[in-house]
Amino acid sequence: MRREAKTFNLKEFSGEDTISVFSSAMSCLRENPGSTLVVDPGIYVITSELARKTQKAVMAGDYGQNPERVMFNRNFAFTKGICFDGLSDITIEAPGAVLMVDGFMEVLSIQNCENITVKGLTIDHIRKPYTQGTITEQIGDDWIIELEQPVENGSPFTERYTFNTPDGEEILLNCEKRRLLDSLHVLAHIEPSSACKKSLIFNTWHTFHYRPAILIENAKNVVLEDITIHSQPGMGIVGNRCHNVTLERLNVVPSEGQYLSTNTDATHFTSMTGDLVLKDCVFKRQGDDFVNVHVFFQIVEKALGDNTYIVRETTPGGTHAQSLDYFDEGDMLELTSYNTLQVKDTYKVLSCERDYDNWCCRIVLDHALPSDTEGLMLADITRLPYLTVTGCLAENHFARSVLVKTRGALIENNTFIHTRGPAVEVAAESWWYEGVCPSNVVIRGNKMINCGWRSDEASGILVKADAPEAAGQTIKNILIENNVIDAPGAQHGILCRNVEGLTIKNNTINVSGEEVYITDCENTEYIK
Repeated sequence: MRREAKTFNLKEFSGEDTISVFSSAMSCLRENPGSTLVVDPGIYVITSELARKTQKAVMAGDYGQNPERVMFNRNFAFTKGICFDGLSDITIEAPGAVLMVDGFMEVLSIQNCENITVKGLTIDHIRKPYTQGTITEQIGDDWIIELEQPVENGSPFTERYTFNTPDGEEILLNCEKRRLLDSLHVLAHIEPSSACKKSLIFNTWHTFHYRPAILIENAKNVVLEDITIHSQPGMGIVGNRCHNVTLERLNVVPSEGQYLSTNTDATHFTSMTGDLVLKDCVFKRQGDDFVNVHVFFQIVEKALGDNTYIVRETTPGGTHAQSLDYFDEGDMLELTSYNTLQVKDTYKVLSCERDYDNWCCRIVLDHALPSDTEGLMLADITRLPYLTVTGCLAENHFARSVLVKTRGALIENNTFIHTRGPAVEVAAESWWYEGVCPSNVVIRGNKMINCGWRSDEASGILVKADAPEAAGQTIKNILIENNVIDAPGAQHGILCRNVEGLTIKNNTINVSGEEVYITDCENTEYIK
């Protein structure tokens, strides 16, 4: 018999460990839609034998120097920490509650549920998925790095790393060789040696893509408020095939005294519908973009006749949720050239049969594809959310901040400081099989300070069709206005190509070269 919706406290539930206690609570919430679970402030260690075993294997070098090749696939076993499967109309109130992860796992699995709100939770790791150290001594041409946590001879060490001054400024140095003196001391050859010095902070990632801290999949109307993610051996949040997601005051930032947060993207959303909102969030020192929004391009593998085809998603490494990408009946697909990103035709899906064993789909379309589909890709334009990013702060992270590959976006009143890539990129990337070419994007009222310092294209805003032979005006209706771009060392503040309907006006730009560079665009208005 279903009990009346009410408020529960986690301490009412019992179990052998944190995961089993939460599992008991979630079972109760499943029977009581509309209820609230209160999680008292405190540290909750969340772990499993598999989670600890996975981290141990990474650190021992069992998966090689780039563990992603082993860990980032659909067959790799992993622990799901707190599972929301089947919940409806549930609120989790957890201000001051810290999930301290022991090992590597997917911490929150918000799947197959609707109307979910989570407030105030923090995620961190006992043993970070990276290692931090300090340069303490020079010996000849080499330097000693004293580590904060132990490593092993086989630990992944130099796939990606950074050097920072104690106040956070990044120094570009090459750590070409290293020799472990003991578990806490490394002798490293660092070039140029003349730029290296004592007290520099060294950080090295041990993983790239793996499971996210939070997965939102096949879920509707999800709100995350005041969530903090300090670390994760992969992305912070991955959303896939979800509808309406709001991230308000999300903080993906290092914990105190640290210089890294998530090992790859802070957030990443694929094949979703409705609205995606990021409001008043803070993103610092993650290993890739702070948000990337797109569908996947699929290739046509085989024609079966009667407008029936076998199609396959073929991104390097697979989808970010490691889930099969498929179409729904009634979805609209675009047929696009890999080389040029020009659209050839549009189709309606009459049916889609998912083949999980072979990781592909059998689709029936409303009319026939060309007889030769070599170099052509299909993209589901039904699954493109409206993206809103407002009032957010991004500082000192890899890659771009906002990567827009959807049709409808507002990027307004954000601050971007010292990002490696452009602050905002509006693009499709055929080489990564992520698209489609965007349209109807407004970039307004943002501050972009010393961004794009590893980019040879633009500091502030980059708009382009990223393909081997990009041609035509495949991106539509872009408005860029009232932004401040201050990057004295950059070649361009704004670079746009392959756009039809481009308006650039009233921006304040300080760069060393041409403020705005426009090529291969039509119907353009540019007002300084």
